[in-house]
Amino acid sequence: MMPPGDVCLPRSMPVFPPYRKIDFVGGGARFEEARMRVAVVGTGFISTLVAPKIARWGYTVTDVVSTPRSLAKAQELAGPLGARASCDYDAVLAREDVDAVYLGIPNDLHRDYATRALRAGKHVILEKPMAANSAQAQEILDLARERGLLLFDATTTFYLPTTRKVAEWLPLVGDVKLAVANYSQYSSRYDRFRRGDIAPAFDPAHAGGALMDLGHYCVSWLCRMFGEPRGVTYAANVERGIDTSGVALLDYGDFKAMSIAAKDCDAPSYQIVQGTAGYIRVDGKPNGLGTVELCLHDGSVQTYVPPEQDQYQGEFEALRTFAEDGEKGLEECWRMAELGLVVSRVQTQARASAGIVFPADAR
Repeated sequence: MMPPGDVCLPRSMPVFPPYRKIDFVGGGARFEEARMRVAVVGTGFISTLVAPKIARWGYTVTDVVSTPRSLAKAQELAGPLGARASCDYDAVLAREDVDAVYLGIPNDLHRDYATRALRAGKHVILEKPMAANSAQAQEILDLARERGLLLFDATTTFYLPTTRKVAEWLPLVGDVKLAVANYSQYSSRYDRFRRGDIAPAFDPAHAGGALMDLGHYCVSWLCRMFGEPRGVTYAANVERGIDTSGVALLDYGDFKAMSIAAKDCDAPSYQIVQGTAGYIRVDGKPNGLGTVELCLHDGSVQTYVPPEQDQYQGEFEALRTFAEDGEKGLEECWRMAELGLVVSRVQTQARASAGIVFPADAR
């Protein structure tokens, strides 16, 4: 188990130079210019949200890849970005003007699309979660290391200034006894799900469910603070074979942590760490920019209000730094992916304890 706060977060980010030639260890892709050229895969909500941000943060979006059924959506997304719309993923991977892929696709497809990209010599920006289960996540990371390519776990939580502030203040609360991360949000697709119209986020076949969606941010926040727990159990509300809400208990020996995630009911989202000398509370979602408060037994109170910025700013700056720093950047990127692998192990163990099985578990 890693001690509290003992996970590397990106240092302050340097300005990305306008032109720089970068070679990666192991024969990975080479950037002749510093503007990494990224193909966006997927046309769902997250890809539609992130693709313009990729362009805004200094990368070039070369392609938007979709299924034939969603080609019109790909064309609509690609147009303002000056990108191509395509249904041929392998053809995109074969092109020399693509350095990396951003995968904003259903969870069950992550391993296949990520490994194909890595074998084609492309860096991978992988939306959360890393994969449907920990074995698949391990396979992706192992291949990235073997090929000397970036595998960037795009879990926003890891790169937020609020996350860094909690880690900084963590030693001040004394011995940690309890920690809770709650992300509860009534899903706009839940009513459809109850009628039998099942979106990927609620579909076992696509490795969906509350734990893999909103719960991912809660587990990521807890593992960022405390590392890998000794044991995990999950008490889930299950409908149609999937968890629509649930509580995961992470056992750290001397203290306990709880991840609460719900797509079938609402509540204020928060994170709290309770120790023998005080507590830290974050008001807001674990993937957002909430206010952080430190309250100690001596009566002192400190409040941190994060800067007004896009919640994705930290992760794109981190990616830029990893790409810029050559071998050191690769190692730092893989280290963050190792944290994503810890999260995947927790999720896999939690599902097993609740009897939630994905078809992907047999592959």
